[in-house]
Amino acid sequence: MSTPLPHNHFGPPPEPALGPAAAHLAAAEDAARRADFGTALRERYRAVTRGLEQRGILEEQRARTARETAQAATSALPGETVELPAAAHSFDEIVYGGRPGAEAEYRRLEQADQFSVAPPPKNAPAEITEQRRKTRKQRGAREKKEREPLELPALLRDWRFWAVLGALLGIVVLVYLVTHISPPPPSPPEHHDNTPYTPPPSTSKPPPTPRHPPNFGEGDDSIFERLPAWAAFGGAQLLIAWGAVLWWRGRRRGAVVREPLPVEAPANEVLAGQAGLYRKSRDHDHVAAKLRAATLRRLRPTLGITAETLPELVIAPLAARLHADPAMLRAALYDPVPDRGTLELVAAQLEWIEAEVL
Repeated sequence: MSTPLPHNHFGPPPEPALGPAAAHLAAAEDAARRADFGTALRERYRAVTRGLEQRGILEEQRARTARETAQAATSALPGETVELPAAAHSFDEIVYGGRPGAEAEYRRLEQADQFSVAPPPKNAPAEITEQRRKTRKQRGAREKKEREPLELPALLRDWRFWAVLGALLGIVVLVYLVTHISPPPPSPPEHHDNTPYTPPPSTSKPPPTPRHPPNFGEGDDSIFERLPAWAAFGGAQLLIAWGAVLWWRGRRRGAVVREPLPVEAPANEVLAGQAGLYRKSRDHDHVAAKLRAATLRRLRPTLGITAETLPELVIAPLAARLHADPAMLRAALYDPVPDRGTLELVAAQLEWIEAEVL
């Protein structure tokens, strides 16, 4: 049984504070002395990256991923960077995948490292303290906040709020016109000699007041008949225009925004997106195949096998090395994975196999 390796903490990695190559090289050697080979490989790879930039072989670019760095270095120096693609793959799995680092991976990168010893950066001092970096970042965030204009609340920036408010105001105005505008009362008749009409005095007694108000029943005139013609016509036009505006704005989707391609995305976001797609697809066999291929790729140099080796010839040396049941190893490496529970079991078994062998 081999000594278990220290595991990295799971979760998103912290934001890298890239400094000179010498600082990352010293951190890598210190982590290797503590047998923390995950941190050692991460810092060694960053030392190689900064060394390539400080030597002028690569341009300084903070958004470059580990694989992009390996590809750029291989294009610039084809014969001297053959180990960088494999180291970049290990870097992504350790930093973003959360798996522990192996000593063999770090030693291969250490032997292939020819660039971490480099002259100091030209455009920056050899040592930049973390406190100064934090101070500059806080000052930049404060200045950006001061420059930003005052924004209205989201409710006031929503056109639907103003549409509803305008509709309510229109209804209030229409109701007011209906209830307060009526035709003038009829004028009393006049005599032929232009003298005003005076009704004759009534000699009859007024009818007794009923105890309950009489029920006159439903009227036969409409409320719209009491509206002036201009109010009815204007209100109808206003409602039609308002409906047209709502329909036009509701169908509007905005202008098409073009984005330059290809789009650069952080590696941890890409991995999180792929994991979400795998989980949503429920294709457990496909996910298990990816995990098994990665495990076998890392085990082949230690076991002395190739990608074309038959499953029986892979299981036999593993069973002898781990003193494990061959049926369990076959289930972990080759058998179908029908459900999520089996997938979780296979992932745990692969992690155990890799930790014991490497």
